[in-house]
Amino acid sequence: MNTVSSKKKTKKPDSDIEKYIEKQIEMKLNSLLETLPDKLPKELTIKPIYNLTIKEIYKNTLQSLIDIITDIVDVYSKKDYVNNNNYIYILLNIFMKDDRKIYVGIMLVVLSFIVYFIDGVSI
Repeated sequence: MNTVSSKKKTKKPDSDIEKYIEKQIEMKLNSLLETLPDKLPKELTIKPIYNLTIKEIYKNTLQSLIDIITDIVDVYSKKDYVNNNNYIYILLNIFMKDDRKIYVGIMLVVLSFIVYFIDGVSI
């Protein structure tokens, strides 16, 4: 009789540990599921330029400028390893990457206005 009661006592802590582990796993899974979004955020979908607000165009232009500068700095730091002929193609690739074309155009228009007004003032 004593052996039967001792077996029951040893089984109980095992089941408690299993329940504890199950509960912990369930809690972690629930917290993970709560943090994951149901759908992709709208920011990740690419919107056409004509559907963007002026504020979004401004933000995207600045972000593109920052990305371009970062990419140019990365390439310039590796200039010793890059041939000069390939360097030009790499720079063109940086300017024409993904969705940057329209923002590079906007930056060139703004830069041309700045140069025009500076040239007009100096005469």
